[in-house]
Amino acid sequence: MNLHQLEYALTLERLGSFTKASKVLNVTQPALSLQIKNLENEIGIALFDRSKARISPTEQGLKFLLKAGEIVMAGKQLKEYAMTLGSQYGGVLKLGIIPTLSPYLVPLFIDPLLQKYPELKLEVFELLTEEVLQKIRLGDLDGGIISTPIDRQGIVVTPLFYESFFLYKNHPEDGVRSLKVSNIDMNDLWLLEEGNCFRDQVNDICSFRGKKEDAHLTYHCSSIDSLIRMVDHKGGATILPELTTLSLDTRQEQNLIKLENKVREVGFVTRKLTGKEHLFDVLNEQIKASVPAPMREKNGREVVDPGIVESWKS
Repeated sequence: MNLHQLEYALTLERLGSFTKASKVLNVTQPALSLQIKNLENEIGIALFDRSKARISPTEQGLKFLLKAGEIVMAGKQLKEYAMTLGSQYGGVLKLGIIPTLSPYLVPLFIDPLLQKYPELKLEVFELLTEEVLQKIRLGDLDGGIISTPIDRQGIVVTPLFYESFFLYKNHPEDGVRSLKVSNIDMNDLWLLEEGNCFRDQVNDICSFRGKKEDAHLTYHCSSIDSLIRMVDHKGGATILPELTTLSLDTRQEQNLIKLENKVREVGFVTRKLTGKEHLFDVLNEQIKASVPAPMREKNGREVVDPGIVESWKS
């Protein structure tokens, strides 16, 4: 077994095709197939299911590739780490951030961070949770900011802050500033499209699996800002995480009702032993300093499960 074989297997997993992988790796398809077969023979398991049009890992193969990715990345990261030794807080950080956080969180921390560490370069990608985790595992991202907690093999989680949930309702009842979940009219709710972890958290909070419709409109939405505009225009209500409420105008703030005792945990996720832990430390420190102080502690409130499971269990 050698690093080249592991890199070949990881590339095949990422692209799902011997033809595509051989082109990227600049080897012939028979040579790639032989290397993968030799690796499978040596370790005694089939890494890939070849019965479908898209090549995909077997369950055992996926577990092996998780560890293989750690080994391949360790070599690459050792080289990157050596390059940063002359400039302790320089280099590139590639981050994936989920869409329900990115447009509200990045403007809070980006300028102070880069002013303190001018040799640091950030590349931010707005991605769904599973995309963030997959790209971290494959080495395409250094880390991510998602809704946690999660239990994913090979992933290290650092909690950052906690967001309360708010009901955003057009013309709320006068004087009502907090509300129990049981008092929400579920027929009023506009929700994000299925597949977004914030939608899953709202479902969990409300024990609810439907979405608001009217006689002429079914709205498939992937943006919290769009939900806010729908409530403003069409009435009804939606549920917002706390950071999104910081960008509301004075009129819109009157539409907020805080939901009691429920929070969304936001955490930083990365692989083990990346060689960039010193950069993660300054990033996470600045993020925590940039959010309102009450959001930095859980304070006994219940963290809502984001519903993230191992990909082979889902």
